[in-house]
Amino acid sequence: MSSIYLLEEKPQDPADDYLAHASDLLTQTTFSLVIGGTALFWFCLLRSRWPDVYAPRGRLLFAAPARIGKTFFGWISMVLHVNDADIMFTSGLDALLVLRLFRMLASLSFTASAIGLFIVVPAKVLLDPDSNPETRLYDRVVTAAMGSKDSLVVHFAFAYVFTALVYFYFARFAYETVALRWQYLLRVRNTRPARSVAVTNIPPELAEEQRLKQHFEQSGLGKVLSVEVVPRIERLGVLVRRRFQLLERIEEQVVVILGNPCPAVSYDPDALHALLTSHVHGDGAAEHWSEIRQVLHQWALPKFQTERGVRALDKMIDQLELRLRRFQHADSVLQQVRNEWFLTYDGRRDRSSTVGFVTFENAASAHLAAQMFTFSQPFELRVDLASEPRDVFWELITLRASSRFMRTILSLATYILMLLYWLTLAFLLSTLVSLDSLKTYFPWLPDMAEKNRWLKSLFQYTTPTFMLSLMNSCVPYILSWLAQLEGVQSRSAIQASVVRRYYLFLLSNVLLIFTLSRAVLADYSKWIENPALIPRLLATRLPTAAPFFLDYVILYALAYYPLQLLQFGSISLAMFRRMLCRTPRQFADALRPNYVDWAFILPQPMLVFTVLTTYSSLAPFIFVLGAVYFVIGGFVTKYLLYYVYGRRFETAGQFILPILKALTGSLWHYYVLIIGLCALKGKVLYVLFLLPLLYINWYLLSRVAAQFYDNGQFVPADMWSVSERSTPSEPNTARGHSQPSAHAESSRPSHHTSTDY
Repeated sequence: MSSIYLLEEKPQDPADDYLAHASDLLTQTTFSLVIGGTALFWFCLLRSRWPDVYAPRGRLLFAAPARIGKTFFGWISMVLHVNDADIMFTSGLDALLVLRLFRMLASLSFTASAIGLFIVVPAKVLLDPDSNPETRLYDRVVTAAMGSKDSLVVHFAFAYVFTALVYFYFARFAYETVALRWQYLLRVRNTRPARSVAVTNIPPELAEEQRLKQHFEQSGLGKVLSVEVVPRIERLGVLVRRRFQLLERIEEQVVVILGNPCPAVSYDPDALHALLTSHVHGDGAAEHWSEIRQVLHQWALPKFQTERGVRALDKMIDQLELRLRRFQHADSVLQQVRNEWFLTYDGRRDRSSTVGFVTFENAASAHLAAQMFTFSQPFELRVDLASEPRDVFWELITLRASSRFMRTILSLATYILMLLYWLTLAFLLSTLVSLDSLKTYFPWLPDMAEKNRWLKSLFQYTTPTFMLSLMNSCVPYILSWLAQLEGVQSRSAIQASVVRRYYLFLLSNVLLIFTLSRAVLADYSKWIENPALIPRLLATRLPTAAPFFLDYVILYALAYYPLQLLQFGSISLAMFRRMLCRTPRQFADALRPNYVDWAFILPQPMLVFTVLTTYSSLAPFIFVLGAVYFVIGGFVTKYLLYYVYGRRFETAGQFILPILKALTGSLWHYYVLIIGLCALKGKVLYVLFLLPLLYINWYLLSRVAAQFYDNGQFVPADMWSVSERSTPSEPNTARGHSQPSAHAESSRPSHHTSTDY
């Protein structure tokens, strides 16, 4: 009888859950505004008091941003007036394209929200005869669930409209990105990195530098200026690190004796540096050490002027002398090993790695070499455009191909295990934070929450989002370690790997787990009693996860980004490190601006856009929240990139197009959800007409996206010839935004990096 009853039972309409959540959304918005407003108030207060702490890039001597005044809200107008040319000059093309990505996603969200609120919602209300006429206007705007079969035509039409909208915005942004990258590469074409290629898997017959040079010149690629095969000098690296450790200990010992800064009136830092770095041997050594002792006694801190202090000072000077002797010995050994190694280096395979750098006379030859098959054997002599020297991860550059392959397998296996472990934690978290689960441990809590809507919203929506964000905050550090374990050879490639894997991680733990767990936990007893109800229950329960993601987006928009301005982690760590600092080197390292890490900036907006696409027609109001998210996120990111984060490398926007491809792939979730719901509600004709969207999306991802990526990698041949004949012109603008132009540089090659302009 129970099975018959379940088959005849009418599933609950998802719209009821939306209507029940409408007031909870206001509660969540209030919570988020309180958190974000408090964070913004303290940021304005602390920034006006310590501007150099919250805008550390203002201390830079080169490419420093405009100074911000100490007024309470004056920084807002200054950030708003920063144009694209300023971002390009101070932060680079990567930062400019990331900000334009935020701008594009905000425009897309505004357009989609207008279509959803003014077309989808009214049409759904008109076509749904079960709609309650007494429902408030606010509830009708916030909710647009798939109630009856008649309103499915609205979601069917919206699927094509939204798809066309996404492709239009993404295609226009891709064209802008490729054009900006071409202009940037033309601008820096005379720098050494722009004229160089990285060669990996060098075959034994080309391991010598002269042979490698002849190979490229005989291939008709142009004149080669220099070839460098990276040698295997592991022992030399150990000696350099040992020498640096001794140098740090010497600096700490000198600070203990003289203080930082030294209070002595006659203190001369240049004279002290000359004495400590002089290598005196033989008869003059005793006189040299005697002079050092005399100078240190003369400039020592006042506490060492007493009789007891003099004895302690003598012991410290003895320790300093011992460390100086060890340092001088390590330095001499290092110089000897270096000279012997390079003097006897003959390019043999056992002494050189399979990685090298080839520098051509012009950048066009480098781009041509990177696009050609330059060797007949597959998987050997692979040629790519060279990264900047500061971008290369030199510790991993000499790894053999077999070692890198084993590292890749180990890294991938570790990532899969970590993903499964975190999926289990996320599933348990989604169950433990529900009121039904909390009732087992705290019987009084659900009754109290039912009496207070603020408390209920706190436990039902705010707490899961906060705990999930806290649990995922340490994942980028683990993924960065896994990328290094894999043997990735550049810092930009490490960050690109972390961005890709962290986005997949968030997609699995946030979108997938929290959607399915709510569907499973709500009806698991019915699933067990009658498995035939699973498709119908999934069609009913999957849309009910939208309220959680509405709260997720609003919490990140109104609370998360204002908290980012306070920079709790970096400033607290810098203050702690400053408390432990003694030497000028340590103070300089503790007070330097943090480098930008795209793994902490890009994956979260990518997840939010995926959430927007997934629930676009089920809850069109989510686009309003998404527009707010991207506007606030773009503004905060603009401040952080312009005033806080320094750039460690420049890829000229190379990682933006793969991100755009991943965002296009997020449409799969939307198509699967809409097609599945239409099929389970019996609308076979809608399913047949929605299937072409799957082919269109596959074609764009496999063909068009690859074409954009290939075109964006290299500058077209006709642009090289045009740039050589062109004269410097004023920067042009695209759609009202300042856009850097490809100035004609001097024909004399430059050895600067591509960001030294």
